[in-house]
Amino acid sequence: MGNNVNPARKILLIATGGTIACRETGHGLTPVLDGEGLLRELPGLSEVCRVEVLDLMQRDSTDITADDRMQMARAVWEKRGAYDGFVIAHGTDTLACTAALLHHLLPHIDRPVVVTGSMLPMGAEGSDAPGNLLDALRVAADGRRGVYAVLRGSILRGTNVLKVHSTALDAFVSANEPPAGRVADGSVIWDARAPREGTPRLVQRLEPHVFVLRLTPDLPLSFFSVLHGFPSVIIETFGGGGIPAHMEQAVRALIADGTRVFLTTQCIEGGVHLHKYEVGRRAEAMGAVSLGMRTVEDALAAIMCGEL
Repeated sequence: MGNNVNPARKILLIATGGTIACRETGHGLTPVLDGEGLLRELPGLSEVCRVEVLDLMQRDSTDITADDRMQMARAVWEKRGAYDGFVIAHGTDTLACTAALLHHLLPHIDRPVVVTGSMLPMGAEGSDAPGNLLDALRVAADGRRGVYAVLRGSILRGTNVLKVHSTALDAFVSANEPPAGRVADGSVIWDARAPREGTPRLVQRLEPHVFVLRLTPDLPLSFFSVLHGFPSVIIETFGGGGIPAHMEQAVRALIADGTRVFLTTQCIEGGVHLHKYEVGRRAEAMGAVSLGMRTVEDALAAIMCGEL
């Protein structure tokens, strides 16, 4: 489907800080620009939509917590009757975490919620900030419901966002499935169907106590003792998934103690396939749960929201 941008639509820009809002200080890049400061850098904004601003916080995204993300979700939920869509200006380092959690905090949201950021500050030479923010506003004004991230012309589902480069402008990919769409020459083009309709709601309670463990070949068995007491643990395993034989007893004891153990892969794409190899089948037999094609960020969000 082609462009459906409507300049009459009213969008709320929620500013949270990040590189997009940064200026150089004596302590390095620090987010200082508010939402109005970001909008002043956008030529042709009036042809895209009407924008109002909510300055929610000014944080490096490394400092953003689950409580902060809940604050973003509540702002969308409480103001959804007054706006046709929402854009959240955010730092890129944990943008994938925020996009995934917003998807699960706002199931069946009936408005566009678009997260964006930039690798270079607004106003810097060659910055990707104006293009990313304007494209995000275009996607919000297009009207398709759901949570998305918009970066470098790609529209990514909130559940499939992955940052794969720490400095390049093209730092993000859509993990395990193609992008949902793209913005080209000012037009919003969708390559995927709209999400299923349902009754919108806001998840009221989060369980943030989830441990993510990246497996190494010779991880000391004594380390698993610190995981007892966590309600849920995600283990980033090798390849198609499985627990090394010499670690199985420690993981089995963890499961027996009441901790839910989920398995994902350290591979960027392809997902976990526990049934393929004997080592994976042994993990299934002890009670470990495959996360399939989910990204770590999506799995973490789903667990925190009580879906898994």
